[in-house]
Amino acid sequence: MTILSRRQSPAREVNDQYSSAVRVTGSALAHVREATAPQPCPDAFSVIDTTELRWFVPGPLPVDIRDWFTGSTGVPEERCDSYLLDGRRDIGVKRRFREMLELKVRLSLDGRIELGDGLAGSLEVWRKWSPAEILVEHGNDGRWVDVHKSVVKRRFSIDGSEIAFSSDPNSTDQGCDVEIAGVTVGTVQTWTFAFAAFGPPTTRRQAVLAAWQGLVAGAPCAEPFGPRTGQAMGYPEWLALTVSPDPPSCGSARRDQPMTAASPRPG
Repeated sequence: MTILSRRQSPAREVNDQYSSAVRVTGSALAHVREATAPQPCPDAFSVIDTTELRWFVPGPLPVDIRDWFTGSTGVPEERCDSYLLDGRRDIGVKRRFREMLELKVRLSLDGRIELGDGLAGSLEVWRKWSPAEILVEHGNDGRWVDVHKSVVKRRFSIDGSEIAFSSDPNSTDQGCDVEIAGVTVGTVQTWTFAFAAFGPPTTRRQAVLAAWQGLVAGAPCAEPFGPRTGQAMGYPEWLALTVSPDPPSCGSARRDQPMTAASPRPG
């Protein structure tokens, strides 16, 4: 499949991607509908590719770090997302604001990146389908967990200059979103710092580097900056390590039954 330079695939690409984009089978918790299912309207959902780097640091988000990151341009957002738990680290199913269903699959790892001052981690290439009601089926035996997030976001262009953040995926062809968030799951508190680069795959690593340089150019980084001692991973992996799924009830699918993600068919 050709990776598009824009964050949101045009309608004809979305239509081609539907039947073969991802299949997740063998789980009572979630699986993608069979490829033989009727194809949806081409405008039924968007497909967004990003290269991401995220850290989780135990404990509440320090006020001084939040203030440093927010500055005068950060865009705040309070929300609660519900995640479906099945122990997978490379596939995430969630309801944004506990409503819109989204499917997110890690396609690959893109190597380690060093931002400087001890801040480093492995880039992850993700693909997200939203809304994903027509792709994902989930049984009543699945366990959902509410993840409360207090998020602040900023956006940087490929050259590191800051641009206005927008939730519209068509507003910018390439660049990198940066976010910081306090996260609460039950009694567990953590905070996360993340980059999500979009645009042509060949530009995303540089977009992450440029975003970090643009972020710290305006103001010195708060010390000590927690992600240096945090763990680099995505939300599915963090939840798999932090929140244990309930054991399957009698008659439900085995927890150790394998799940597979099929490769896309040639277009």
